[in-house]
Amino acid sequence: MAGAWSEDEVEHTIDTYFAMLGLELAHEDYVKREFIRALAQQVDRSRGSLEFKFQNISAVLDDLGAAWIPGYKPRSNVQQLLRDRVRERYDADVDLRRDMIRAADASADIDVHVPLGEIQIAPSTPVGHRSRARFGRHIDYAAREAANRSLGLAGELAIVDFERRTLRAAGRDDLAAQVRHVSVEDGDGLGYDIASFDPGTEAPRYIEVKTTRLAKELPFHVTRNEVDFSAEVGEAYCLARVYQFGPPSRTRVPEHFRLTGPLADTLWLDPASYVAGPR
Repeated sequence: MAGAWSEDEVEHTIDTYFAMLGLELAHEDYVKREFIRALAQQVDRSRGSLEFKFQNISAVLDDLGAAWIPGYKPRSNVQQLLRDRVRERYDADVDLRRDMIRAADASADIDVHVPLGEIQIAPSTPVGHRSRARFGRHIDYAAREAANRSLGLAGELAIVDFERRTLRAAGRDDLAAQVRHVSVEDGDGLGYDIASFDPGTEAPRYIEVKTTRLAKELPFHVTRNEVDFSAEVGEAYCLARVYQFGPPSRTRVPEHFRLTGPLADTLWLDPASYVAGPR
């Protein structure tokens, strides 16, 4: 059995992960197995061990509120040496943090007429791996993306297009013509972004859209109003999570999954902030 990872092994693994993350944030194509092959020449570990270590790095970055590489879903049981080194490297890497901010804040330049494919299966993202440790955060990547109205609007337009195409394919041109982008036409604050219909039953469908350029497992922000409205309308509510949202390339295509029903039933919810005032 291989022993504990040495400092050199940990440093080489972080080097490789951060190099891939930089390419991911720049939305450039790269081949993960080529990076793993090069890393294996420096670190005498199996491919499975190297990929598990990458997932550990994702878990530390997730705790820090940072972006991480799609495909390396955060996994706990992180070696303390690795945790310490990732935090130190992240704190010291001003360029990487700048790239994260740039990626989160960038205007959406995607052609919104590039159609989303079929609805994908929603991932399981248990809250258990997330640390409750108190430490400073340079960036809350999910919060910055949530505040990026350009990105959010582009994702909503993609779902509007998807809904209309789906209804037309079902022979319901009449319903397709009634799909409304309510967050634009009526304003924010209603608890959902798009009013659509079930093509079979004609039942109303209230769709809230959350968009990210990165992984489908990346946490996202929901509002109290969205949670409350989803409880009011029940199974008519739908959260559409759009991910890998950027110009289609050889290694990534915009996709989405959906969660139907009250958000309290379909999501883990971590109350991150409160509206407050003096008593």
